[in-house]
Amino acid sequence: MGYLEEMLVRNGVIYRAPDGSSSYIEGSLLSNSLVVRNSSGWVTHRIERAANGVDLVVRNVTTGLVETRVRV
Repeated sequence: MGYLEEMLVRNGVIYRAPDGSSSYIEGSLLSNSLVVRNSSGWVTHRIERAANGVDLVVRNVTTGLVETRVRV
């Protein structure tokens, strides 16, 4: 997950706080996708396959909007 994690840090989806807390990527069994959790453990974003079947999209859980697309 090195490339994906770096891209999400650059786009502000995953953050690294000075106090050592951070967001992280985790697999989700319920939705068969990856999720981003904040330091409290709450899901903030879902990483899903795009409609074209090749790219990945990062969807905000609260708004449901796609925040960024990852070209694979």
